[in-house]
Amino acid sequence: MSANPKKKAAKGGVSWNTYGKIDASEASKQLWLTRLPPKLLEVWESAPEGTLLGHLTFTKGTSKQSLQKGSKPIPQKLAISVPEDLAQNQPDLPLDYTLTNLTTKIPTYHPYTRADNGTVKIHGQISRSCNMQMERTERYREMCKSRLLAIAGKDKRHVKPVQNADLSLVNMGNIGSGFGSTIANFGKKVIEAQKVAQSAMLTTNRKRKFDETQPIRSILFELYGQRPCWSIKEIKAESGNRPEKEIRECLQEIGEYVKSGENKGKWQLKPEFGGGKAGAS
Repeated sequence: MSANPKKKAAKGGVSWNTYGKIDASEASKQLWLTRLPPKLLEVWESAPEGTLLGHLTFTKGTSKQSLQKGSKPIPQKLAISVPEDLAQNQPDLPLDYTLTNLTTKIPTYHPYTRADNGTVKIHGQISRSCNMQMERTERYREMCKSRLLAIAGKDKRHVKPVQNADLSLVNMGNIGSGFGSTIANFGKKVIEAQKVAQSAMLTTNRKRKFDETQPIRSILFELYGQRPCWSIKEIKAESGNRPEKEIRECLQEIGEYVKSGENKGKWQLKPEFGGGKAGAS
């Protein structure tokens, strides 16, 4: 008995000749990938074929060259309006949408469909992606209101009154231990920094040479113990020609730049490190 070279088509039209066959005639077609709100997606999918789903409107914005001084620029806009008769069964469905987050920086995607006979058709290549965002219209507010009412009816949480005696500092610290510990750590660092600043200000006003291994932070506190304001150039000279980058990085942490007054252009310590307002003369 010899094998029959002609294979019979399986149920549903699938055969050896059709299964896995790829139609790439439209592979170069440029397509957009859009993220739709779930409610709008449901309405569009339930609409029969041939239904007008919406109108796409391009609004030309004001260019920088044509913008006049004092006038309000018109933003460039891509908008989609859904026909009202399409939302007859969805009275709170928003009808106005704006395309946002439009970008071409996306991976290579090729949308495709597989037919009942097993053939695969490539519909094109995704060239742009964007999101459809609901505009804040009256219908949008009605939709939000309906959602809140639906959630309120299903909410099973109960509000329990708390006695004043329970609102002690100890209980409040236990309830918000994470936040409280963060505040405590910050306060501890501020107190330690103030102690370092006070210790540095007790040093003598006599100028001296600093050791090369002495931290720049310690040098700065000693210098500010002599006078409240210093320029970068002065600090560099007094500190033994320390790198300007190192000085600036430390000043960003403990100091603030004086923008006005007789000490304009210099640096002073932040108030939490024992500094004062030296800007005004």
